[in-house]
Amino acid sequence: MQPEDVILVEDYCLNYAIEETFVFSLEEYGLVELVVANDRKWIPLHQLQVIEKFSHLYYELDINVDGIDAISHLLRKVEMMQEEIRLLKSRLNVYEGRS
Repeated sequence: MQPEDVILVEDYCLNYAIEETFVFSLEEYGLVELVVANDRKWIPLHQLQVIEKFSHLYYELDINVDGIDAISHLLRKVEMMQEEIRLLKSRLNVYEGRS
């Protein structure tokens, strides 16, 4: 782990005025992955966009972490279905091209 690849949870929360407990709740629900090093929790940079999205839902739309978990689950299902549709369309195009 390189220092430029992570940000300390405390620093992130202080800079963006969010509660550390919120970030830890996201981790408990499996919505984000944090890294532990030197007895402190760090946010990998690739997780920042996810935390920002969830922060918006939590602080601006007043959706609790249970709701965020449900929304995240539904969005993953939608993404999977969109990928399946894309693959089916691709297959259909192959069969239509044979006619």
